[in-house]
Amino acid sequence: MNGDRELQLSLILPAFNEGPAVVEAIESHAACLSKVGIDYEIVIVNDGSSDNTMELAQAAARRYSGVRVLTNPTNRGQVASILRGFAESRGRVVLHNGVDMPFDPGEIERVMDQVREGADVVVVERRNREAYGWFRKATSWCNIALVRMLFKSPFVDHNFVQAYSRKVIDSIVAESAGVSTVTTELILKALRLGFRVRSVKANYQPRRRGQSTITTKKIVRTTVELFKLYFIMRRFRNGTAQVIPIRSQLRTGPPNIAA
Repeated sequence: MNGDRELQLSLILPAFNEGPAVVEAIESHAACLSKVGIDYEIVIVNDGSSDNTMELAQAAARRYSGVRVLTNPTNRGQVASILRGFAESRGRVVLHNGVDMPFDPGEIERVMDQVREGADVVVVERRNREAYGWFRKATSWCNIALVRMLFKSPFVDHNFVQAYSRKVIDSIVAESAGVSTVTTELILKALRLGFRVRSVKANYQPRRRGQSTITTKKIVRTTVELFKLYFIMRRFRNGTAQVIPIRSQLRTGPPNIAA
């Protein structure tokens, strides 16, 4: 698939105990990307799975030349896996999705259209949250309100799906260590560094396997993490934050972020 040409897109799929779902995700993304003629790689980051996720992903990689499988020796969490995928990616644009495909692979072409029109970051915002229960909806909107109050962000979705150009990945360090703050941080820093950040609306595809793991304890932890990010962004604004690009974090490894 990639040959000797520079890849247009690296798609990062973190996977923890996903079993056959990882094969479905690979096949669906590969079919959609091939259909629209995008030169791609699919990077599966096996996050210390204890089931057959790694074996199934490796078998799929033998069938699809554009698939690579990375493995964390222990479970490091979804965001740490995404950051590792970013750091080891090769494409001019890097995008992440879930193995359960909450973002329809058929919509990737719309994201790439924004990049072709000059966007450095494309923030995918959920058009609807009908699949959520009332508790999940309430926590989601409270999180959105808190982010907008603390950071004056123009976006209403920071934790769904984003695409980043290579120059953004090469310019920004992720300092926070929260599952709900790392992508928020990348978006905010891109805005403050003057990168062109645009948004597109997309339908949220409901979870087909398993159940939401949102708990009161996680909500409290998320709130604490957001306030920590507030002080990180204050240092960043004042020019005292560390500047180690994501790709350089390969030397020390991404932050150990709990799932």
